[in-house]
Amino acid sequence: MNALTGPTSIALDLSATSRPFGDTALARGLPQGWDFLGNVPVPLRHRVRDGVAELMTQHRAGGGAPLKCCFPMGQGGRGPIERLRTIRSLADYPNMLVSADHPNSFNRRFFDRHVRTGAFSACQPDGTAAVFTDCGLVDPCGWIGVFAVAPFVLLIDHRRLDGLPAPRRWADLFDPSYRGQVVFGGWRREGERCFNQFNKFFLLCIAREFGLDALARLVRNVPTLLHSAQMPRLAGTDASPGGIYVLPWLLADMCPRRTDTAVVWPEDGALAYPLWLTVKSDQHATVDPLIRYFYGAGLGQILDENHYPALNPDRPPALPPASRLKWLGWDYVRHRATAQAVKQACRTFLDNFDDSAPSEVRSCA
Repeated sequence: MNALTGPTSIALDLSATSRPFGDTALARGLPQGWDFLGNVPVPLRHRVRDGVAELMTQHRAGGGAPLKCCFPMGQGGRGPIERLRTIRSLADYPNMLVSADHPNSFNRRFFDRHVRTGAFSACQPDGTAAVFTDCGLVDPCGWIGVFAVAPFVLLIDHRRLDGLPAPRRWADLFDPSYRGQVVFGGWRREGERCFNQFNKFFLLCIAREFGLDALARLVRNVPTLLHSAQMPRLAGTDASPGGIYVLPWLLADMCPRRTDTAVVWPEDGALAYPLWLTVKSDQHATVDPLIRYFYGAGLGQILDENHYPALNPDRPPALPPASRLKWLGWDYVRHRATAQAVKQACRTFLDNFDDSAPSEVRSCA
């Protein structure tokens, strides 16, 4: 696998008149006023940001109008991405938003007033491969465009399974023979005893397809949670807390101990988490260079090489042969009842994780 980060050849002029990111007249922490506001998963962040910076430098050197761009690097605290849902005015919303967060970053009133009435569009190129369209990743309403996907797969620690067969499908994780074996994403702040965050996307996917009872059976098999970046470091070692890890394909493939571990792409499909964008319908011309960059072959190659398969119609899908993807569906994601479904899935996790969790987790769940 190619390195995720590397030295950049860009020599940025950080003067107020020519720097690619920021604007001296705009507060960095606010979501308003940007032509472009972007966020991608951490493993891609520096590469994508460097690409946008180089593009904007070339754009301005070629006489293009300056664009106000913001690409937060995750320094902590609430930034412009987290504040998007506070926006009420269409004029205040970024002309182009790129995100790896929940694919509905609009508050309900804003969504009904502006998104449903056509103020935003996907700009999705034609010709997306069937493996992406078959699972519904292309928005039928044309409001959200998906330029890549983070597939969630299984990393198997055969030593820790101790003779048990590796699961082949998501439903296999409900089997009580896997008690104490299934680990998925979650983390807690330094010095705190309880888990502050856990992978709600995974919980919702299981609850949506198999029901809350099945989710409860799965959670009873969970001994602990780990940040996804820790999983490939521990799998195959004596410190491995489980034999089955649920994590993004990129991180699963980083595990170096392949004698004792294996990456399993579930037969019924990896869980597809979209990397997406949306553009104000009347601002396509303004941000056209950025639209072409995010759907382009150059970024597509970077995404594919790092196991975030690109939906670029000019590149074959960078997926294992005959593999499938699962996506919740845009109608489901946008439905008013989905917020309650997330709460129910989280409640099911807390109620059932408590039965088998260590004492420090039980005390705060």
